[in-house]
Amino acid sequence: MKYFILFFGLLSISVLGQYQVKCQYLLDPSKAIPYVDSCAKFWLASYDSTLGGFYTNVSRNGSVATSSGTQKNMMTQSRNAYGMTRAFMLTGNEAYLKKASQALNFMYQHAWDNTNGGWYWELDKNGNLTSNSTNKTAFYQHYALLGIIAYYETTNDTAHWNWLMNGYQSNEQHLWDSRSQYFGYYDTAANNWTNIRAKSFNGTVDAITTHLLHLYLMTKSDTYKTRLLQIVDNMKNHLVASMSSQKIGFCEGYDSNWNFDKTDTMTIMGHILKTSWCFARAYQIVPDTTYLSAAKNLFAHVMQKGYDAQYGGPYKDFSRNTGSMLMWGISDTAKAWWQMEQAVTAGLLLYEITGDESYLKVADETLNFFMTYFVDHTYGEVYENRARNGAYITSWGDMKGGSGKAGYHSIELGYYTYLYGNMFYKNQPASLYYYFSPMTIDRTIALNPLTSGTLSYKIQSITRNDTAYTAFSSADRVLNIPAGVGGKFKVTYQPNAASYADNGTIKATDFILYQNFPNPFNPSTTIKFHIPALSQVSLKVFDLLGNEVAELIHDELQAGSYEKRFVATNLASGVYVYRLVAGSLQIAKKLVIVK
Repeated sequence: MKYFILFFGLLSISVLGQYQVKCQYLLDPSKAIPYVDSCAKFWLASYDSTLGGFYTNVSRNGSVATSSGTQKNMMTQSRNAYGMTRAFMLTGNEAYLKKASQALNFMYQHAWDNTNGGWYWELDKNGNLTSNSTNKTAFYQHYALLGIIAYYETTNDTAHWNWLMNGYQSNEQHLWDSRSQYFGYYDTAANNWTNIRAKSFNGTVDAITTHLLHLYLMTKSDTYKTRLLQIVDNMKNHLVASMSSQKIGFCEGYDSNWNFDKTDTMTIMGHILKTSWCFARAYQIVPDTTYLSAAKNLFAHVMQKGYDAQYGGPYKDFSRNTGSMLMWGISDTAKAWWQMEQAVTAGLLLYEITGDESYLKVADETLNFFMTYFVDHTYGEVYENRARNGAYITSWGDMKGGSGKAGYHSIELGYYTYLYGNMFYKNQPASLYYYFSPMTIDRTIALNPLTSGTLSYKIQSITRNDTAYTAFSSADRVLNIPAGVGGKFKVTYQPNAASYADNGTIKATDFILYQNFPNPFNPSTTIKFHIPALSQVSLKVFDLLGNEVAELIHDELQAGSYEKRFVATNLASGVYVYRLVAGSLQIAKKLVIVK
């Protein structure tokens, strides 16, 4: 007889304990769709239908801010193409996908350096290069790939894949430092790729967020995985390692040998949170516990030193040498739109991995502040900055588009709020649109919008042009398309596990597997569950290869709530899956052992 404890009194359990989510966009993640739609519509107005391309400088109401210049910078095209593509994925509006393609084609035609390779970044309204002497930086070379890879993920268009490879291979050829002691992407080079030098946060972390992660998720190629994990090692061995000698944050600029750049003293809370998010996603690919520890420590660092616990959301910029906030000529502290996104995405993903609701609280507070104060409910899109209490900063103006701002972060925040909110918080399906044109060959397309492993979510259903489509593998998330077949596909993903946020009371008909607590753990943890009827019950633990490593319960149980203590003394550190089966019902979740 297996050991378990029957709890007759557990008829009203709040899984969230003391914290209750307040933001309507988490309580109902579908609200992120009209938000994204409004952002995409805003940016459409800045597209030049005569000459092509998106204008860079855009005023609050969406008109082109000609007084600030009529440039059409490369990064504006890539970032808006990314935003338009994600907007299509959420809404199914093909006009957005068309505009993304047009912006990318403008970029291919005008921003590629046909002589030296790589991308120019500043173009005039006709697409002409404004300067032949501008340096090429990893920041711009990485971000050029952002919109391309999102478009390819959504369309499988080989022409765009070719351009993606042009940019990626240029980065590998010109920016990658292969020296074993100092490997990583260089930060800066002359226009002809001479005088290459320095390392940086942007050359490192932005490589993951713009393309490396999605290259691996789409292809599962060891080439991209190897480079991705090398960058994660750079994050761990240089960015995180630098924190002990800073008053706050980490060093963001280095020389070519990873020595601190003493002239670069600013540290940015959004960069720390973005690095945390990248560590968490890397951990879902390779369950190295040092990645998870780094993600948690970085997040905690911002919460302790750079987070507004009263109003919600991270502050902007600090001096890493003094620990003081950089005020930039204003009297009150400030917050930036893109840095808010990092607190939401990192918070929700860490909550999904650990079940620790303190991460959910930060994500909820930050998202609520963002949707209340950053979103322009008159003209659409979001403001760039807000004061600590959400007030308008008069001296900074209300421009919506500029050299550093386009439709990327605002729409990405909505995209991941929808995906993470549904899949991680609400434990309910989420749907994305794809458009695959007919081809003359059979295709097998991997669909991996999230870094969670194959045991975490699956394809529930697919429609093609609003008609049910069955040529797919649910568990492997693979779409099969025969030659000559194409169209608009709506793919609905379903989480395999119950959410930590199944809040409210337990109904007699509920079948629930709770997240183990504590998690991560060493050496023991407790697993709770509820079954709706008399059933033959099995509770087992598996490694990620599917091998059974422990059987905790194998017995006939009455309807009710139970808990089981799991002692993992003989198991190695890593990620495991525990699965509950009750009759024909089954559900699984992940647990983490850290020794």
